[in-house]
Amino acid sequence: MGSNLDLRKYESVESIQDAFSRIVSGGKPGYKAVIERKKTPPKCNKCGRGGDPDQKFCNMCGGKMVTPLTNCPGCKKPIIEGDKFCIECGHALAQPA
Repeated sequence: MGSNLDLRKYESVESIQDAFSRIVSGGKPGYKAVIERKKTPPKCNKCGRGGDPDQKFCNMCGGKMVTPLTNCPGCKKPIIEGDKFCIECGHALAQPA
């Protein structure tokens, strides 16, 4: 049996880091783990091909490489690629071409 509940509203960077720190430290107070976050690779705004982090233009079509949004610019909540509006605050997420 599956569920279609969207649980992203319960997710925050601080709560994840606090929980991870408690697990790693064995419950010791004051311990803060450093969580390395991977960078989202850029995609071509014309053909959609992925590229290297330092790449500015697509080597296949010449389109500009843009980094897809992973968090809402308005409320900083995580978003899913392809969303046009933030489900938390309603901020428009469409990037200009």
